Amino acid sequence: MTYKELLQNLADQASENYKNYLQSKIAAQENTTDELLPQKTQQFKDTAELLEKKFSAVLATVKSGEELNQAVPDESLNDFLP
Repeated sequence: MTYKELLQNLADQASENYKNYLQSKIAAQENTTDELLPQKTQQFKDTAELLEKKFSAVLATVKSGEELNQAVPDESLNDFLP
């Protein structure tokens, strides 16, 4: 997997997670009796923060000299993927 593919993968995950986060927030407003919805919403928020940190770390790696089309070393790939 290249750095470009990794960035796209993380962006896709973040997009899907953010959609789920917003849907969860809406559901929590509609159904105030479900006590698990706020926890689920928080989990999506926490995941969004984690994905943003991973995206930023990959981007910093690329900015520090790695090429976008260069393959990501396997040991680094495990750090960046969920």
